Amino acid sequence: FLLLLPVLLLVHPPFPQAAAAAAEDICIVGSGISGASTAFFLTNYTAPDPAPQLRVFERRDRVGGRLATVTVAGEVFEAGGSIIHPRNLHVRRFADLLGLAAKTGGDNDEDWLGIWDGARFVFKTLRPPPPGSSWLRRKLHGLANSLLLLRRYGLSLLRMDSFVQVQLNL
Repeated sequence: FLLLLPVLLLVHPPFPQAAAAAAEDICIVGSGISGASTAFFLTNYTAPDPAPQLRVFERRDRVGGRLATVTVAGEVFEAGGSIIHPRNLHVRRFADLLGLAAKTGGDNDEDWLGIWDGARFVFKTLRPPPPGSSWLRRKLHGLANSLLLLRRYGLSLLRMDSFVQVQLNL
């Protein structure tokens, strides 16, 4: 039996040989920022052999999810998620990889905010003051917009800001 054992092991190894790895089918649901970045990273940063077969399912006729712009009366408006929080390092890195430049926000006197519910504006800030307006006029304009927000939303915006700060561990 001891002489026969090596021959049997050569003919029938005790451990089955690993089959060649087959390419995986990977389904991604949604083509918003998360789905698009997942597809990008799986395409560019997985082993090429065997390359995974990606399938992206999107209910709309375009990619981008909530990221969108709309044109109303010849003006282009941000209509979806348009802000990347500075602490969202994954999305910031993805934007950097794609060569996308950030548009900085801030206290731009030409900014105008409106909240649309699908049928009408439920909130609008005041029209921006004309270019070259005095410092006092710009400050009064900002104060008036803050009072409009306070009247519409009460202290909930302050509570929301506090909640967000806690969630982001700031």
